[in-house]
Amino acid sequence: MNKKTEHIAHRIKLNISEIDQNAQVILYGSRARGDARKDSDWDILVLTDYPVTYQIEKAFRDHLYDLELETGETLSLFVYSKLDWNTRHHITPYFHNVSSQGIQL
Repeated sequence: MNKKTEHIAHRIKLNISEIDQNAQVILYGSRARGDARKDSDWDILVLTDYPVTYQIEKAFRDHLYDLELETGETLSLFVYSKLDWNTRHHITPYFHNVSSQGIQL
């Protein structure tokens, strides 16, 4: 990752940690692979130790909104419980893509 990418990734992790210090944050997609274009979004997966409700997902999204405005970057966020991720999603191509190319923040 270049310096700008590292800085924004660090800020994403900090923002998520302010909501849940135990959340696992994974950057995947073109930013993680290192082949992002200038207009590429940031693909972020957040995994929690508890079931995710609409209110919880909204809290994470709302907390990242100021970072989006400040940086002008688009953050694409998915939030799942670790249990849901490892049971329901483990057979999907999405799971395998994140597992193979994701970077833990």
